[in-house]
Amino acid sequence: MVDPASFVTAAKAALTLSMERLAVVPSLPDASTATLLIVLLAGVSEAAGESVVLFVNRVRPRRFFLSLAVSGLLFVFTYLFLSGSVIAVTRWLLGPDVRAFDMAIVVGAAFAPRMFGFLGFLPYFGQPLGALLQAWSVLAALRGVRAVLGAGILEAIAAVALGALLLAVLQRTVGLPLVYVARRLLSATAGVRLTSIDEAVELSAAEDDVLEDEVARDGVAEE
Repeated sequence: MVDPASFVTAAKAALTLSMERLAVVPSLPDASTATLLIVLLAGVSEAAGESVVLFVNRVRPRRFFLSLAVSGLLFVFTYLFLSGSVIAVTRWLLGPDVRAFDMAIVVGAAFAPRMFGFLGFLPYFGQPLGALLQAWSVLAALRGVRAVLGAGILEAIAAVALGALLLAVLQRTVGLPLVYVARRLLSATAGVRLTSIDEAVELSAAEDDVLEDEVARDGVAEE
């Protein structure tokens, strides 16, 4: 079970960008579970914010909620790989004495702003708000890394930026099979082959053209 007090404390520490609060997050009771819950909720929330894709693909209600849950779990795996990348880079920069557990906890807590990712569903404001939440999360990660390492801003930026870069490289190289499996899993959960909004609009337009052609042919045949 998650300790509610630890969850709230960890989330507040990231949302307020307080280095003092972030520094004590790893020592909270059941800190790892609280952090995983933050990441899971952030993943579900962002999936909800992008749920227009599920609506466009005409996903059934039961599969819709199941898709949100699977998206949240996949988000947790992304966090685990990201924290591992940040830890690897930090140890390369600062030496092997970096506390891996503390780093993983603060990186996870930094996802707290993205628990508001459902706001991405708002028309016109969704994308700017999504970008703001991601920037907020990055700042929380920088503050958290500085807090647990006692490092300067440049070391924190290097650790987070190079860690994210390492994750991106891995996703596009040795991690491609995992990315493929994740996409297939989402499509299987949704019950349809998920397409982007633009692709769905193009398909819908093509279907309309076919329907109009059929109506026109029927009209000519009747004449």
